[in-house]
Amino acid sequence: MRRSARNASFLFCGEIGARFLGFLVAAILARRLGIAGFGQIGFAMSIMAYGVIVSKFGFLTIGIRESARDRKAIPGLVNNIISLRMILSIIAVVGIFIFALLVRKEASVKWLLAVFSLCVIAQSFLLEWVFTGIERMEYIAIARVLTNSAYFGLIIALVRSPKQIIMVPIALIIATLLGASVLLVPYVRRFGWLKPEFNRTAWKLLAGKAWPIGIASVLSQLYINFGIVGLALFTTDYETGIYTAAFRLVIFLLMLDRIFQAVFFPVVSRYFREHQDKLPELIGTALRIILAGCLPVSTGVMLLGKPVVLLVFGHNYLSSVSVLQPLVWFLPLSLLSSLAGYSLLAAGRERRFARNTAIGVAIALLLTVIGIGQWGALGAAVAMLIGEACILCLMGYDSLRMVKPKINWHFVIPLLACIPMSVVLVSLRDWNWVIAALVSGVTYIGLLFLGKGITSDDLGLVK
Repeated sequence: MRRSARNASFLFCGEIGARFLGFLVAAILARRLGIAGFGQIGFAMSIMAYGVIVSKFGFLTIGIRESARDRKAIPGLVNNIISLRMILSIIAVVGIFIFALLVRKEASVKWLLAVFSLCVIAQSFLLEWVFTGIERMEYIAIARVLTNSAYFGLIIALVRSPKQIIMVPIALIIATLLGASVLLVPYVRRFGWLKPEFNRTAWKLLAGKAWPIGIASVLSQLYINFGIVGLALFTTDYETGIYTAAFRLVIFLLMLDRIFQAVFFPVVSRYFREHQDKLPELIGTALRIILAGCLPVSTGVMLLGKPVVLLVFGHNYLSSVSVLQPLVWFLPLSLLSSLAGYSLLAAGRERRFARNTAIGVAIALLLTVIGIGQWGALGAAVAMLIGEACILCLMGYDSLRMVKPKINWHFVIPLLACIPMSVVLVSLRDWNWVIAALVSGVTYIGLLFLGKGITSDDLGLVK
């Protein structure tokens, strides 16, 4: 419990700092590049994200699980995974180059795609997964903050108008290499220098474990970014920019999901091996914390969508409000899916995880194509929600067959506490939305603890 709280604290602080800086970068780029330019950046970064996920292909998740189980195996794991990622990164870069040549976009967008693709290679040297496995999140926190600080500074200095749009991927590459260097130092002190290995036997073993996760990860990234990609391919840069603004706000909130995944996965992996009798309590506690933390956030952003968009992006992006209001509910769905999905992975049920993801993604992609054709950015947002809900249902069904969380009637308290919170928020938002958010937040927290939606036994993980 103490180790989990410590790691959560480090990762939360680091993620808050990194995400806030990334959020500022998005706001600055949205204003300096305009809606169309911001849409082009969103499109290029989404294609880059596909390359990054191909270079990972599930190997990092397997690396986290195996390093959490046996730390003596870490040097061999790292050397083989680094080698595999280098090869996969080169393949991904070639694929993005070919896509850039074939896609019907102006030359400036093609250059953006080409330069952003090089960041895939830079990211292949990041060793965050090692420190996640050994539960030393302070190194990850430091690296993320320094990376995003460098990115923020470079964007401020180099990007002042749409004419400097090509400097965005260059700044990202430099910042990523800095973050990789920061993580390399403590790794070398603990485990020695990196020595890429080309061990076919080890590669086959890793690939045999990782391919279901890799396919699931590629499919998940495909549909998460397909809203931006689909809008860029089938509509205008303006429509893409409107969706990208709402999407970036939700991505900022999804730091909660990343923190949860990084802390929960190594812990639940240990529990499946050593403390299976305590799994119902662990998962039940995690479930209550997710609901208690996500419901008020999603409700608040939905009700305060207009002032939030005005504050961050300005009047030109007001059309993003109608996209943000449904899209923000992706946050609780994603966290609940992570809870169920990572429980399956910890139990070694990678194929079931991949199957569930494939079905949900197939539904989401079909709905996204239909939604974009009928309703544009709003249709893409709704399709994302339905796809994630499908994945949650499938993951939840299989997870419940393994472990039934320990819950009681206090489970519904967060939902009930959101009702008076919403009344306070709606009543005060036209007067002063900042004060409305604070008062409604205090109302929610007070009712949550009075109703024992979070108990003293949960405070260790909450901290």
